Amino acid sequence: MDTLPEGKVIGEMQAPLQWIFSHTSRFDGAVRITMQDGEGFLLVRKGEPLAAHFRHPLKSLSGPSALKYFGSQPILDFGLWKYEPDEMQEAFAVSVKMQALLRPDCEPPVADPPAESARHGPVAGTAEEKEENSHDTPSGQESDRLRAVLQHPGVTAVACFADGLCISSAGDIDADYTVAFAEDLVRWSLALQSVTPASGAFVQMTIFYRGGNVIVTPYGDEYLCIFTRPEVQFGQVRRMIREIQSGA
Repeated sequence: MDTLPEGKVIGEMQAPLQWIFSHTSRFDGAVRITMQDGEGFLLVRKGEPLAAHFRHPLKSLSGPSALKYFGSQPILDFGLWKYEPDEMQEAFAVSVKMQALLRPDCEPPVADPPAESARHGPVAGTAEEKEENSHDTPSGQESDRLRAVLQHPGVTAVACFADGLCISSAGDIDADYTVAFAEDLVRWSLALQSVTPASGAFVQMTIFYRGGNVIVTPYGDEYLCIFTRPEVQFGQVRRMIREIQSGA
């Protein structure tokens, strides 16, 4: 898949194919899939698959046949790579050359000039950058609490959100996309809780991947989405969540 644009890694995980589509309603980019000594990709626009391709030493599948093969697998190992509009257009052109489009009448993405801030990733830089990029909020106390979260070892960025809206954030972070991604995770967790009520109330969700960790946890009537460096251990995450929720 070397011909695809590089994009920006969001995370790596395991899930069935339908889970991918139901949790990428605000996602534009590539789903890179690895399995059985082969690799492939799905090009997704707002939850809609545009193209599919799978390459194995013994076979190569493109278009609907590749999508059907992905769907036949109970679990897929995949990574999400976010694309800017120009990267989506480039990936679409690559898919056309590979004959990987799922529908011949599929319209290509429109490449708009990306805003300068749109290329900022979720990983924060220096402490000075964290302070400069902190969003102003109606409550100074709220901003102080988010900045306090940034002081925990290994934390690079944090966003407070509710009902799909970013209330405030601190650190170098694409707040709108982060909140959309975190909101989908919360909905999935609450849906799971309704099916298995014995599992108890939602306390936190942590996604570990090579680039770092993403933590989503309740925060009063709202939620926090916290990014940390990859070296932060699970025990540190749990201790940090306890301190945040207790107001320490």
